[in-house]
Amino acid sequence: MKKLFLLLLSATFVANATAQAGKRKTATENKKKIAVTEKGYTISGSITGVTEGDTIYLADMNYFSFIPTDSTVVKNASFSFKGQQKNPALKFILCIKNKDIAASTDFILENTDIKINLEKGSTKRKDVIGGRDNDLWNKFLVLENNITSKMDPYWKTSQDSTLSDSVRTAAKNELDKIEKEQTAFHAKYIRENLPSGVSDILLGYFAQKFDKSTFEEILADMKRLCPKDPVYLEYTHQIEIERTTAIGRQYTDVELKDPNGKAIRISDFINKNKVTLIDFWASWCGPCRAEMPNVVKAYNSYKNKGFGIIGISLDNNGESWKKAIETLQISWPQMSDLKGWSSKGAAAYNITAIPATILINQKGEIIAKNLRGEDLEKKLAELLQ
Repeated sequence: MKKLFLLLLSATFVANATAQAGKRKTATENKKKIAVTEKGYTISGSITGVTEGDTIYLADMNYFSFIPTDSTVVKNASFSFKGQQKNPALKFILCIKNKDIAASTDFILENTDIKINLEKGSTKRKDVIGGRDNDLWNKFLVLENNITSKMDPYWKTSQDSTLSDSVRTAAKNELDKIEKEQTAFHAKYIRENLPSGVSDILLGYFAQKFDKSTFEEILADMKRLCPKDPVYLEYTHQIEIERTTAIGRQYTDVELKDPNGKAIRISDFINKNKVTLIDFWASWCGPCRAEMPNVVKAYNSYKNKGFGIIGISLDNNGESWKKAIETLQISWPQMSDLKGWSSKGAAAYNITAIPATILINQKGEIIAKNLRGEDLEKKLAELLQ
């Protein structure tokens, strides 16, 4: 069941606190939203049931892995953190013992005084006190839980293979109704609480669930209420990039370095090929590596008929990038600035997930996007026969 938010973000998941992830950061995570104050934040916490000297982490979450950003130790059943936060962000406080989470909670980190109480072994979220955004977050979680709790019986029924198809279908229909109610609630809560860090955070998580009209209504509210909000500016920027890189538009040129450190540009290759594919990938991306044999096959089949490829890697590590090029038998030009999701190439085309492809004709016109496998071969056969 899509217990979307609470499932994804619950701090009760057992996770490796040192794991790394390759997920595209949202505009909410990447951009400044509220200016840093001189005061900064102070987190004052108490914790019961753990050992003196145990480590407490302040962490982000990517997928189901916690990524520590700071740590301290328990002293007299207490802990504290101090610092400055550029913009309100969803964070986690947790104590990990023997790779298990002994205690945890989620909260909104903002520049204010925050009090957090933890208890070993408790899976119940503790109230977090401090700041308007934590008040909004606490309220949101209560209302969200009211909706997701209604889904449980329908979800269980829809997945029970011992029941008749008609009963399971009826349960799925009810589940769909509640999910629509949930999406409407998300949009309403965002709009009612603009401007706020929580509205920005929720928009970052749920934007792709909203239909076009709902999303445009939220942006219209932001334009009216907080036109300088960097999250609003980032979304409008992305919309403009999507417009300028739509099918039928001229490609956007990008200059990056090849594996040997030489600067090369997309424009170096467009006129040389009848059709050119820009392939966005990375050595750390499992789906990219799985798709690469299909790309190699297409290249080998059509390279003598005017088909060319330019790879833009979202790698961070140069050696990993070079090794993957060799292992995956990639023989076409490659370029990267080794900045991961901050890649200039990805930004130029608003790439938010990989693998991704852009197909360009010799005139420099974008003629297709995200063709893979058989779809790519069919298109090439159509264009290059």
